[in-house]
Amino acid sequence: MPEKPFSLAVSALIRDDEGRVLLLKRAAAASINPGKWDLPGGALDPGETFDRALWREVREETGMRVTLRHVAGAGELALPTRRVAYLVMTCDVDRTEISLSPEHEDYAWVAPGEAATMDLAEQFRGLF
Repeated sequence: MPEKPFSLAVSALIRDDEGRVLLLKRAAAASINPGKWDLPGGALDPGETFDRALWREVREETGMRVTLRHVAGAGELALPTRRVAYLVMTCDVDRTEISLSPEHEDYAWVAPGEAATMDLAEQFRGLF
């Protein structure tokens, strides 16, 4: 059986001034991780660099602009036709007000210890 190909996705680990982390709750109708809490981000478009992809995805999903600071970690998710490698970047944001896209139905600023107890998407469980 041939190995499934990898694709790359990027995610933003965003903290507010109190050290809380931004989590987004996937819409119940989402094709991947419905109803799970995850980080802002997504897949790269063909030819797109990972930093530009993360700027675009965070803007689309939250309305915020980010500044990438450093690598926070990585994760992996197995899907039926491919495996997704997640690069998680620590980011600063221009504001903390959120404007959710239809991909998500809720958001929360939570302490890292609280994030570990939430129903997180599999690829992010080891980050907290």
